[in-house]
Amino acid sequence: MEINLEATFTDRSTMEKTAEVLRSQGVLDIKFNYGGEPQASDLPGSLVQSLDSYSAAEPSYALTVSVEKSRYRQAEDTIMKFGGQLH
Repeated sequence: MEINLEATFTDRSTMEKTAEVLRSQGVLDIKFNYGGEPQASDLPGSLVQSLDSYSAAEPSYALTVSVEKSRYRQAEDTIMKFGGQLH
């Protein structure tokens, strides 16, 4: 069974280093979003306002990782070790 993990990073190079480590662990797929911010049209109004204030403070880079269920915890630990925020 395949599970997706979504994480954001404040630093592009850290996100890319995390992806390298995840690849070496045998993840199924990795997708990058170098913009990272969720689209305002997908979110409720109050959340959009709080995200706007957050995104103005720090850039964000998103990573979506597909892993086998048995490797989920390992991938989650790796992302957190490199400072990623899981969503």
